[in-house]
Amino acid sequence: MQKKRIGTSLSTSALALTVSSVLPMTGIAADLAEPYQATETQSELELTKAKADVEKTYKVDESSSVKLTQPIADTPRTITVIPSTMLEDQGITSLNDALRNVAGVSTFGGGEGGGGTVTTSDSVSIRGFDASSSIYIDGIRDIGGYSRDMFNYDQVEVIKGASGSIDGRTNGGGSLNLSTKRAQLDDFGSVSGRYDNFDTGRVTADVNKQLSDNTAARFNLVYSDGGDVFDNGRENYETLGLAGSFFYQATPDTDVTLDVFYMDQDNTPILGLPYVTADAAEASGLDEGPIDSSYWSNYYSVDGRDYEDIDTGMITLLVNHKVNDNLSLRSQTRYGSNDKKSVIGRPWWGSDDEAGLLDATKIQSLDEESDLFVTQFDGLFTFEQDNIAHNLVIGAEYAKEKLTSYGLDADYTYTVDGEVVDTPYIDPTNPLNNIEVSGSVVRNGEDTVGDADTIAIYAFDSISIGEQYQLDVNARLDDYEIEGETCSRGTCATGLSADATFFSYGVAFSYMPTENGSIYVSYGNSEEPPGTELALSTSADSNSLDPQDAETMELGTKWELFDGDLLLTAAIFKTTKDVEDSESITDDDGNSSTYYYLTGEQESKGFEIGVVGNLTDNLSISANYAKLDTETTQDLDPDEVGNGLQAAPDDTATVWLSYSAMDDKLNLGGGLYYNSGETYWRQQTAYFTVDAYTTASLMASYQVTPALKVQVNIDNLFDEEYVTDFSAKGHFRPGDPRSFAVYASYNF
Repeated sequence: MQKKRIGTSLSTSALALTVSSVLPMTGIAADLAEPYQATETQSELELTKAKADVEKTYKVDESSSVKLTQPIADTPRTITVIPSTMLEDQGITSLNDALRNVAGVSTFGGGEGGGGTVTTSDSVSIRGFDASSSIYIDGIRDIGGYSRDMFNYDQVEVIKGASGSIDGRTNGGGSLNLSTKRAQLDDFGSVSGRYDNFDTGRVTADVNKQLSDNTAARFNLVYSDGGDVFDNGRENYETLGLAGSFFYQATPDTDVTLDVFYMDQDNTPILGLPYVTADAAEASGLDEGPIDSSYWSNYYSVDGRDYEDIDTGMITLLVNHKVNDNLSLRSQTRYGSNDKKSVIGRPWWGSDDEAGLLDATKIQSLDEESDLFVTQFDGLFTFEQDNIAHNLVIGAEYAKEKLTSYGLDADYTYTVDGEVVDTPYIDPTNPLNNIEVSGSVVRNGEDTVGDADTIAIYAFDSISIGEQYQLDVNARLDDYEIEGETCSRGTCATGLSADATFFSYGVAFSYMPTENGSIYVSYGNSEEPPGTELALSTSADSNSLDPQDAETMELGTKWELFDGDLLLTAAIFKTTKDVEDSESITDDDGNSSTYYYLTGEQESKGFEIGVVGNLTDNLSISANYAKLDTETTQDLDPDEVGNGLQAAPDDTATVWLSYSAMDDKLNLGGGLYYNSGETYWRQQTAYFTVDAYTTASLMASYQVTPALKVQVNIDNLFDEEYVTDFSAKGHFRPGDPRSFAVYASYNF
């Protein structure tokens, strides 16, 4: 594992390759266009749709999922959509930042049972349940192991509650889906540049070209470099992303889309800053808790050792065919891969005489390869009889996933003042040091492998009964098998396997008292079999357990006001999940054995309210609030009953307002995010609680010409100090300090 650098030469070469590839494709596409020419009516429809899509609004009427056939206002689920207009107004570039617009969703690590290891990959919790393995792109489960950049996505959709019939194996809190920017029969394009006070430079391009009456191509590009948030002179994040989409209208009823995606991330991240433990406080004289902010700009690792290299690629083929006015067929197939290698320092306190110093040898090292192949086939039916209308989706899915986590040994030599030492230490109050390092981490053969296959069939039917009633029923049957090996702390278990055939379902009844309002009640479940995250337990007993079952009941209402420009939502909910529990028993000879059962239970309940859309022709809003009450309700250890769940603050709220003036040339926006505080749990122990905090953001943009727009964004306006992540190993991650970003875009 050696550190590499994307570098200017690679980004320049990639850009040149992209441009050079477009030119011959234009000619090829023109040849493909000859067998069929789109009608004038179809061209007008495409153009009308394209124009409608660029009208500014935060309200999205339709989900991108083909399984959800009704408008969001008539879908009996809590759904929050973050559209491209909001992403642009807020200057958002990452998935984590996008999700700050959704109350009840947290984005931080929580490894090793919760709060064990801070991670640089996307980690999401919904209503107190980990949803990191329930991130989807265009309805296909995404590979893990990276931080998602938003350059190639139109919107983010968050679906809350048990949704196994939509997602397959999942843990019950909900899921989220990113919608890819795909080629359209239209001509448009934009280039943009952004720079902030963290020395982050960012350039993006989005170009869509209609090559003929029935073909189009779209290319998206991002290059970003910087991110020294705490000005330590080391932290840096470099991203090169390339995406292409090719659309071909083969006949009036059949179209084909081919998407290609590649992203290379070359980072020097920091996992966190020192959290002063009780022993460290006594030895160093520092206050217990997160180290004082006056030390946040210090670098608590070793120069030349830390790095993170991530390569992510996907290729997707989508085929749509309209059989007749009542039946359409859809096929989507994807191959994806992710390769992640990293060595990152972990601020970790020494012991005995060094209890007030940081052990510089402590690292978090990863060498992982992830691959997936997924193919889906859907039939979309519409039919009506005797005042009863059906929107029916019947589908099947096959998925093959493999995750290999290579076992690693650190083979480093550390030198201080020219003398080789076994353990160099860092003074947390004065970390300037002359530690030199050579070597690398090497694979040791103690690998953890999970190789899984899934076959599933599913059905969704939204039944409209007259004008006032709607019945939604859905079901999914999964057959999931995984085999592999697991190594932990020098011990490996091979020949492991788990399999489960499980049934997920949902039912909802909606009453529409008026044309613009609905009241619904819903019930659904999710199943989480052993090996859901593509890793098996070293215990055969644990692998043989039935899936952990989660059930959600929800009572909600949705109302469209102001001629449909504004959507109000409210819901009360309760999710109960059966979870794995264990106990250790020592026999008369002193031998200890651990036994596993599905006797634990976790509960999340509360309510949510939201509003999104246009209050006036000039004033837009997106706001939501979530109240959570989470706890462990059953456990073999009665002392653990009543403990909370990870990443589940009692109250979260977010609001964003945008006002347009001067004939829409000037746009002013601002928002608040409130968090009532979070407790970081690990193995049923509350390690640390964050106090409540509120952050504010502002933006202003001006349309200089019809094509040129300039924008300024300020985040964390009042420079609030707060913690976003915590590790029980002795480090934490603060929230970003106040930031200023300038942005310019040119449309053509």
